[in-house]
Amino acid sequence: MDASVIIIGSGYSAAAVVAHLTHAGLPTHEVLVIGSGALGTGQAYGCTADSFRLNVRENLQRLWPDQPEHFANWAAAHTQDPAAHDRAGSFYRRHDFARYLEAQLAAIPDAGALRRVTARATRIAAMGRGWIVTCDNAAQYRAARLVLATGNPDPQWPGGVRPGDAPSLVRVPWRGDWLADVGSKAHVCVVGSGLTAMDVLYALAIQRHQGPVSLLSPHGMLPPRQAAWVAGSAYDWPTGLRGSGFIRTIRQHLGTRRWHEQECQERFEALRVHINRAWQALPAKDRIRLRRRLGWLWSLLRFRAGPQTAVAAKAMHASGQLNIINERFSGLAAAGGGRWQVQLCSGEELTADIVANCTGVGRDQLIDSMIAAGQITAMGSTRQPLVTPELRVVAADSQSYHTLFCVGPATGLALGDVAGATSIARQAAQLAQTLLANR
Repeated sequence: MDASVIIIGSGYSAAAVVAHLTHAGLPTHEVLVIGSGALGTGQAYGCTADSFRLNVRENLQRLWPDQPEHFANWAAAHTQDPAAHDRAGSFYRRHDFARYLEAQLAAIPDAGALRRVTARATRIAAMGRGWIVTCDNAAQYRAARLVLATGNPDPQWPGGVRPGDAPSLVRVPWRGDWLADVGSKAHVCVVGSGLTAMDVLYALAIQRHQGPVSLLSPHGMLPPRQAAWVAGSAYDWPTGLRGSGFIRTIRQHLGTRRWHEQECQERFEALRVHINRAWQALPAKDRIRLRRRLGWLWSLLRFRAGPQTAVAAKAMHASGQLNIINERFSGLAAAGGGRWQVQLCSGEELTADIVANCTGVGRDQLIDSMIAAGQITAMGSTRQPLVTPELRVVAADSQSYHTLFCVGPATGLALGDVAGATSIARQAAQLAQTLLANR
């Protein structure tokens, strides 16, 4: 065997697994990480732009779930970022959190013994009781246990559109390096209306962009601002719910409160404490249906914008610079002169100099290939894997693997609200205990 454990991925999910595995006592030299890029950065934290900030306050951004002030204390000592602070908390730059992760990984026992392969895993095959991983450079690696920690894959243009790559077509906006190519008076079209779109608006505002900004929002809304909420008692979810009961429970608990109010966020956060347990108890078909029909609304309630970002977007909208269009994107065509014709589902079009894709993540090619090969079970007709609460991936025969695990965003449909740093860190800590107990 090349390793006791192979971790596939190089973003936050992979870094969290490495940190918790080695912290729990697995010798560092027994771990092999396969993935390109700096460990811990990935899509979320591999930013170059100062304007891309965390959307949660400092004590909610946790690598160590039981130490809520760990990152906050590090940031206070190692950053100079006066703009981070707000009455709702401190919302630091994403690349500063990447620096924090780098420091945490450097502090693990015998950090120099951690083995990295900067390649992309393309194929996985069972080998006796273990696994063999083939990479895009044709190299192969073997391990007794395998962890899929692939994180968020590169975004793709929605609707199957494949216009190619050009400086004026921003398919992957998360790094922020494309902002240097945006003319001060360019017409920017933002496709999507979630937190990535808010990042783009804030970045444009910071560099004093003067041109018009058109934002395509299928529901005509932007995420609400983070409030200075205070944690209260966790909500005790009823048992035996189906999909309709799940929705009704949320509505009854939130009541008629406006979602921008602090009390609404406090009640919503109380729901989230044990929501994964309630979610996992739902039949799989109910989980799939709820995600498909109400995922957009959950995202608006769950993923609130940092105050700096929300203030910038509000000012742009009030001045008339930002035009929120209640429409969906359907395609792109060259308009001449380096501009683009953005096609809308209504049949209308708008012309823009820059088009930024802020619609979310793409498809995980490795997990897709494993589903297509019949190695693992997908949840219904989705391309997300079926994963048990113990983080074991389920095989095509409906039996869970004893040596194949998954953590991070790919487990969201199966396990619930696992998109945030702290939720993923909890998964990593749980997985570390499982792997150490079954060495």
